[in-house]
Amino acid sequence: MGWLGALATLAGPMVARVLMALGMSVVTITGVDVAMGQVKPIIVAQFSQAPLAAIQLAGLSGCWLALGMIFGALTFALSFWSLTQATKIIGKGA
Repeated sequence: MGWLGALATLAGPMVARVLMALGMSVVTITGVDVAMGQVKPIIVAQFSQAPLAAIQLAGLSGCWLALGMIFGALTFALSFWSLTQATKIIGKGA
């Protein structure tokens, strides 16, 4: 029973760190999702002020695909940066 008690005392802080990291990642991903959800309509509104022919030409040239890639890259970069900073706060990172 002695080694089982020691194992339980070691597992407690590890479980707490894992749960804290999961909570931080959920908060981070939700925050990035909300931020990007607010930025997208602003950029699309700027495009909607252009003439209709220009918008159609931009669509044919792949502008909307490029914007999707840019938004995806920004979301990844923000999420990755936030999660690496969160692990430093928790005490797992350098």
